[in-house]
Amino acid sequence: MEPSKFRESRVSINRLCDQMDQLIEQEEVDESRACFEQAFGELDELKPKVSGDIQERSVKNLAMKLKGMEERISKLKTKGTASSGSGSRVKNNIEWDIDRVAQLARTFLEKVLKNMAGDPESKVFFGTTGKGIRPNYQIQFKEGQIASFTGSGHKPKAVSPGQGAKNLSAPFSFQEVDAILNKTGNI
Repeated sequence: MEPSKFRESRVSINRLCDQMDQLIEQEEVDESRACFEQAFGELDELKPKVSGDIQERSVKNLAMKLKGMEERISKLKTKGTASSGSGSRVKNNIEWDIDRVAQLARTFLEKVLKNMAGDPESKVFFGTTGKGIRPNYQIQFKEGQIASFTGSGHKPKAVSPGQGAKNLSAPFSFQEVDAILNKTGNI
């Protein structure tokens, strides 16, 4: 990758890390997670473009820095929820709206849109449990078929009919997700 373009990307990710550091200090859980996702998405886009030992080491260092940030974020307590003891899993009931969907990483949304198979009548439902960083999701196609996907790898997962339906958001159309990615329309 051209050194000046690489430098720009690296500086952008480091700027996001500085912003994330401030958000963590202020104990802003959701904002720091959104910032982490943005930085992680930029790093994911940068990785395949690197060339040479220096750029590879720099990307490896950025990945380690982000891993450290992720650990710090995971230790933050969500406002209004208390831990129920060690080892317990506190479920966050995420309220998905168009603004919250727009905070998901660009690469994540690109993969969701790809799984929607270019069907302009399809709808996506995001999982309402977990941290809201890479949520599992279901897609309903125009013919009524439903496909479920993992949020971490965007792999299809087997779900029996009706399973987990209570843990899904309201639907978001193909056009809404596309508008977020292309910054068009009313979002």
